[in-house]
This record gives sequence, C-alpha cells and structure tokens, in this order.
Amino acid sequence: MRFIWSILLLVSCTVQAADISDPTKFMFVGDRTQNIIDVLSVKDAEVVHRIETSIHPDHIVATPFAPILMYADVKLQQAVFYDLDKQVEISKLDLPMTPRHVVLDTTGSKIGISDNVEGGFVLIHAYKKTIEFALEDFPATAEVLFDPNDVDIYFSDVAKGSLGLLDINTQRIYEMTLVDEAGAKLSSPSRSLDARYLYVANITTGEVYSLNAYSNVIFKTFDFGGVPARPYTTPQGAFMYMLDEENGRLVSVEQNGFTEFATAAFDHGVDLVTVGRFDRMNLFLSSSNRHWSIFDNVTQAVVASGTFKGTPIGALGAADGKLAFIAFADIAEVALVDLEDHTVKFVPATQNGSGAFTVGLSNNVCH
Repeated sequence: MRFIWSILLLVSCTVQAADISDPTKFMFVGDRTQNIIDVLSVKDAEVVHRIETSIHPDHIVATPFAPILMYADVKLQQAVFYDLDKQVEISKLDLPMTPRHVVLDTTGSKIGISDNVEGGFVLIHAYKKTIEFALEDFPATAEVLFDPNDVDIYFSDVAKGSLGLLDINTQRIYEMTLVDEAGAKLSSPSRSLDARYLYVANITTGEVYSLNAYSNVIFKTFDFGGVPARPYTTPQGAFMYMLDEENGRLVSVEQNGFTEFATAAFDHGVDLVTVGRFDRMNLFLSSSNRHWSIFDNVTQAVVASGTFKGTPIGALGAADGKLAFIAFADIAEVALVDLEDHTVKFVPATQNGSGAFTVGLSNNVCH
C-alpha cells in the first residue's frame, strides 16, 4: 500500500511540475462553466497541466514572448495575470467596462478590450500588467484590429457607418465613412499583411470594402452578396477570403491587383478559417454547425471534408501552418487537424466543453 501511495504521489508531483513557461508550445483551453484552464502540449497532443483560476476565463490571451497568461471574466469585469513560469496568479485588474471582446496585438505586448453592446475601450500593457488608458465613451464595437506599427487601432463604428481609427499616442479617434446610412451591420476590420489595405464587410448589403489605409478612402467595393462574414487575409499575404455565411460560398481574391482567384461552395454558416503553409491548404468550418472542409487553394478543389463531434467556438492555426486547433462548446475535447495529411485527432480537455481558448503562437496574424 505504501508503494502504491508513493507512485500516486510521484505522478501527482510530475503533473504539477510540468514546465509550461514557453507559451509557444501550448494550447490553453478554458472550461465553459468552471474556473479552470487546461494546458495542452501541442507536440504531445495531451493535457499536461490544469490551472485553477480565481475568475471564470471567458477570454484567454497568451503572450508568445513572455510566460504570461491573461484571462478575463465578462460578468465580474476583471482580468487576471498568471505567471506560467511560477504557475501562480500574480495580478488582478478591475476593468471600467465589460470585456466582451479581447484582442492581443501583433507584438504580444498589448491587449485591446472592447464592448459591442455598451461601448468602451481599455488598452492593457501585458508585460507591465497595467491599464495604459481607458476610454469610457468609445463606440460600441466588436474585435478591434491592431496595426503593426504599434500606433493605430482600427474598429468598426456601426452607429456612424464608418471605420474608426484610434491613435494610441494621442488617444484621438478618426472616422472613415463607409456607408451613408447609419445602423448598417459591419464586420470587424481585417488587414493585408503589409497593412496597406483594410477590409470590412457590410453584412446588411452584402458588400465588402477594401480601403487604402494611407489615403483613408475606399479603394474597391466587392458586391459579394449574401451574408458576408468578416474578411480573412492569409498569413503569407497573397489572398483575401470572402465568405458567405448564408450560402456557404468562398471567393478567394489576390491582394496584388484584387482579381478573383478561386471560388468554392461549402455548407451554410461557414465563418471560420485556418490557413496552412504557403496559403495552400485551408480549413473552413462554422461556429454554428459541425461540418468542416479542407480547400486546396492551388488545385481549387475541396480535398477533404467531414463532421466534428462538437460545435466549434473558434479555430486557430499553428505558426508553421501545419496544424489547426479547434475547441468545442459542447464536448470536453479539442481537435487537432493536420492540414497536410487531412487527419483529425481529438484530445480530451476541460470537463464541460470550452468557453475560450488560445495558442501561444498562431499564424492568424491579420485578423
């Protein structure tokens, strides 16, 4: 009996001692109802550690270049910082607004928090674990978009029908009119890899706008039709994808010249994309159903398709473009999709399904 207890103690100590200090090696999955985050090794495809949190992790952010995890609770309006090296919560922030949308910037050092219901914006310095500034009168908007120059933050202002720009240094807001009628439903903005072009979908009219970031004017309007999802730009910078959630249609556009490159048809509701290496193998899926398809952007054909066990809450791509990571709201598992051999592997994680997740380093850089 003493030998058995020694073995159990050894196993317990081994789990607790797992080195999770390098965020780039892990996927962090928050439980849908409980205050826990499971840490999944990307290499070994298994949970190696469980974090018990003091608040519910409705949003999770992992800084790729420092051992810092931040999670936010929408109801409590709080954010907590967790030291992945020491494996302990180290700081808590009370937020002056509801953190319904949380975005990490391209450097991994700043976090933008917005609210598409009541408005408000908070900029957090991830390394200092402090609020840089807060704007209570900021327009109601979903996910903001960080420009790679670390100065500008773009957002969609539905009330004014415009694309907004927030200057971090001066905290001044500039507006670029997209539609004449206020109240049009606009997607969050996306950008080209070089940040020269910005893309916003008008969900009300079925149009997708391409704006020149330097002249602040609409460069081209795509009469896409249907119900366009948020435009997606590929990590290599070659293509811009337009997705019709209503009809399951994809139009791939070359960003150099804005010419149509390929079209494809999937099941309805497709609104999530993960792109493989060289912008070739693309995983298309939906946050409203369980169907998935892998589209080869070179041969312009669907090369694999299937049905997940659960309904995805989101999709992220590995930095090398080989894997896609999927978390599900209704099953206590996550999926790793190999974009090259088209296999799907399910890994147990959480107890009640996922409410939020992230990976320490992703190739989804232009969203």
